[in-house]
Amino acid sequence: MKLCHYLAVLTLIVALLIPESACAARARRLLPLSPVTDGAYQNKPIAPGATVWYCAYGGHIEILCRLGDGGNQAARPVQVVDSRLPRIVGDILNNPQGLVRGHIRIPLHGEPLDFQLVGQLAEAVMCGSNAHCGVVFAESLGELGVLVKGFESTRQISSPSRMAGIHSLVEDDE
Repeated sequence: MKLCHYLAVLTLIVALLIPESACAARARRLLPLSPVTDGAYQNKPIAPGATVWYCAYGGHIEILCRLGDGGNQAARPVQVVDSRLPRIVGDILNNPQGLVRGHIRIPLHGEPLDFQLVGQLAEAVMCGSNAHCGVVFAESLGELGVLVKGFESTRQISSPSRMAGIHSLVEDDE
């Protein structure tokens, strides 16, 4: 059994190392050796009616998030949350409207080196596996303000309270 596994790994390595091999191109598509990234988080499109969180690295080794839009509650599936987790996890995933006035702080264990991973962490914490949820993430609170203005203008939202929410996120933590 170990010999078969060893041969399979060896075959994959050889296929990746031989550039003219048709197998090499296929193997690279399936198993990239290194991610193609410049370290910046790429915000994903957010569907209309989705829950939207505005998050940014706030310095102080934490991510700050604030609810931008509670979304369409009927479209949001209820996510099962392990009872051993704090109650706020369930509120974030299943009742974000209850958190409209507060900031969510996601602690980090050190200064971030790769903001793509930090953005993915914010998305995982704030949305879990919910496809009707999205995060607008920036590397700083100032950059987040610019992103939110652009995001909100494309959504043509007439509610000034949501923009006030992002301004309070920036002002409260400066």
